[in-house]
Amino acid sequence: MALIYGIPGSERELLNLYPGAVRKIEDIKTVYEDLKRQLKEEDNGLFGRIRRWYKRRQINKFERNRGNPMHAGADGELRVLAELSKLPDGYHIMCGVTFELPHYITYREKKNLKSAQMDFVVVSQRGVVLIEVKNWSTRYYRQHRGITPHEQADRAGLVLWASLKSWRSPHTPPVTTILLPIQENMRYDPNFKHVLVRRLGDINSFIIGQREVFSEKEAQRVVGRIRHRVTT
Repeated sequence: MALIYGIPGSERELLNLYPGAVRKIEDIKTVYEDLKRQLKEEDNGLFGRIRRWYKRRQINKFERNRGNPMHAGADGELRVLAELSKLPDGYHIMCGVTFELPHYITYREKKNLKSAQMDFVVVSQRGVVLIEVKNWSTRYYRQHRGITPHEQADRAGLVLWASLKSWRSPHTPPVTTILLPIQENMRYDPNFKHVLVRRLGDINSFIIGQREVFSEKEAQRVVGRIRHRVTT
């Protein structure tokens, strides 16, 4: 069984919007219903009114975030994690990885790249695979203005590659960058030739199908360079 480190970044961002009793996305409905039940049971004394006021504030957090698009992002990343967790022993899945370089590096002829957040980084003897997940509707994708998903993945891949360089073997581990659109509405873009596009159902076979490039010790060293950067 693959080893999992941390939790998906979108899941953490979404959970931070809810009361502390919500520790995972599956808790949202249960905690919401429990708070509504408690609200009905509170007495009308002074302390009861204070508790009712507090519970209403908690309930409002659920109602404000009911249609939050972050739910789609978290759902997409959780679906990918569920699939990656099926990888066999020897595969390490890092969730919500963040790297910040000590100085800016050049990206597309401009020295403008220093940090990146990565949805998943999978490490094994078959290399390092960065996975950028997008759960965007086709309409939203076509109307989006700003950094494209391909560029976002490309930038993250370069930051990861630069961050993993070390004097210890492997000195400059190769990074394979994957864009994974949950709704299968994005295609390979030759303007970002290092970014491959893969489907959720094919991601594990793609990873397993790569040739071995690290010894077991080298793979463990790469894991050690990343594991403390995950989202918790």
